[in-house]
Order: sequence, then structure tokens, then C-alpha cells
Amino acid sequence: MDIPNISEQILKLEESLLHEDFSSNPEALEAMISNDFREIDPKGRECSREDVIAWLLQKNPASRWELSAFSLHQLADNSVLATYHARQIQPESSSSGSRHCSIWHTTYPSTNWQLFFHQSTKIV
Repeated sequence: MDIPNISEQILKLEESLLHEDFSSNPEALEAMISNDFREIDPKGRECSREDVIAWLLQKNPASRWELSAFSLHQLADNSVLATYHARQIQPESSSSGSRHCSIWHTTYPSTNWQLFFHQSTKIV
């Protein structure tokens, strides 16, 4: 597994989920998120795939986040764990942001990565 190349791909996918307006192309969003996807939100609640897709489709397309401290760890031949800090910068926010972890997987020979799990924890 070529971690530097995959790291760049996964970072772009994470940024795409935050910044891209999928309202005109929900099929692209659905293709990025695994059918058995789950999320733990900042309040500790489990969210379904449908909950997250609905949020991503209705989020403000002008919102922007700054991602930092991005790191990628190989979990298996076809799975990686991404961790990073995200802070909303547009519209301006006084929040310190949150720590995120995502598990992405792919099915060989495909190189299309799908989001399998995501958790975010607010920094207080």
C-alpha cells in the first residue's frame, strides 16, 4: 500500500465531504459513503448513513474548514484510519474545532475509497 499517495487521496476526500456542495449530485456523495457506514457525533450519539447524508446535502455550501495535523495509518490491506483536527473558518467561529477520525476502505482491484466510520470530538 502506497501510504503517501493514499494519504493525499483520503485528505482530498475528507476535504470534499466538508467543502463540496453535493446537492446537485447526491449520487456522488452516496458513492463515497459505505452502505454500512456509522458515525459517532460530538455529543456521543450514533448517526446513521442516512442522517449524515442528509446533513451533508443541506449544509451551508459557503462554510469552510481548516484541516490540520492530518495523519493516515494502515489498518489492513484495504483499510486506513485518518485522524485530523478541523476548525470552521467560514463563517468565522470562536470554537477551537474538533478532532476527527475516519475509517476508509476499498475493495480490490478498485481504488475508490468509501467512508466506513467517522467520529468527531469537540475540543473544549
